[in-house]
This record gives sequence, structure tokens and C-alpha cells, in this order.
Amino acid sequence: MHLTPDRRLYTKAWMTFATITACVLAGTGIATWIINVASDDPGSVIPILWIVVACYTAAMWLVGAPIAWLWIRNLSYEVTDDMVVVHRGIRTKVDEFIPLRMVTDFRLHRSLYDRWLNIGSIDLQTTGHAHRTSGYEGRIAGQRQPELLHNELRGRITRLEGTQAVAIGNGGGKDLHALLEEVREIHHLLEQ
Repeated sequence: MHLTPDRRLYTKAWMTFATITACVLAGTGIATWIINVASDDPGSVIPILWIVVACYTAAMWLVGAPIAWLWIRNLSYEVTDDMVVVHRGIRTKVDEFIPLRMVTDFRLHRSLYDRWLNIGSIDLQTTGHAHRTSGYEGRIAGQRQPELLHNELRGRITRLEGTQAVAIGNGGGKDLHALLEEVREIHHLLEQ
């Protein structure tokens, strides 16, 4: 199954930039008011403050917005029977392979803007491989019906675990009891 982020993820990016802009302008307005109240000659500082804020805001929109657009445009996912592949990157392309047999947890993530736009993201956590501070290995972002995708992934993992249990039970002519006996023998030898 090949997935791409929903177009509403672009809207979320623009809404985020607009929110940052509004917060910066509100902060600058409060700073202007404080300068007017506290200073005897606010006329020299306030224009410089607004020029700096205008340059910052223009740079954010002129540089940040196109980068966000390119990032989302180059983001795609492949979900196979045993793996999730995240394709991302603008200049440097990265293919991140996440084996479903290593996935231990899913997290459905929906920010305020996600809920307004009716999209969401699924974070994938793997056993002992969490490279990110969030503890989640990968993210399938900007999906229109993330609950359905969550259920589909959960079903694939369940089917995969079932086939692994059969393979372990029939692998090499050994069943789980024989493997347990071998582990006990190794443990006994190590104790001696």
C-alpha cells in the first residue's frame, strides 16, 4: 500500500506559520506598549523593533514556507506485509525501513490543527531502536483516516506474529519445549 500525506497537511503548515506570525506580532505589540510606557523617547526604538520583526517574519515565510511545502511534497510511505518504509527528504533522500515484527507500539497523534482539519499521524515504536527523543522510530504523518490505518497496521502485525509463532514452533524440527530445554542446559552449564 502506497501512502502520501493528505493535502490538508499543507494547510496545517500554513496555519502553523500564521500562528507563529500572530504570536510574534502580538509580542511585538506588547513590547511596543511597554516601551511607550517605560521610555521617555520611544520614537527611536520602536521603528527598529518593527523593522526587525518584519524582516524575521518575511524570512520565515520566504524561506520556511517553501521548505515545509517541499518536505511534505517529498514525503511518502509504503506499507508492505512485513515493513513500513518512510521516504523523505528534499535534497538528501532518506528511506527509513521499519520492520513490522519490531513494532511494539503505535501512537495516534492529533494536534489541535489536526483535529480541525480531520487528519492525524501514527507514530511507530520499535523494540530497542528508538532513536528519537519521543521514543518513536517513525511517523506516518498527515493521514486522512488515521484510525483505519492504525487498525490495518495492527492487523498486519497480528498476522505477522502468527506466522512467526508457527515458524518458531516448526523451525528446524524443534518445538518451543525443546528450545526451552536447551536454554536450561546452557544455564546449567554456565552455573558450573
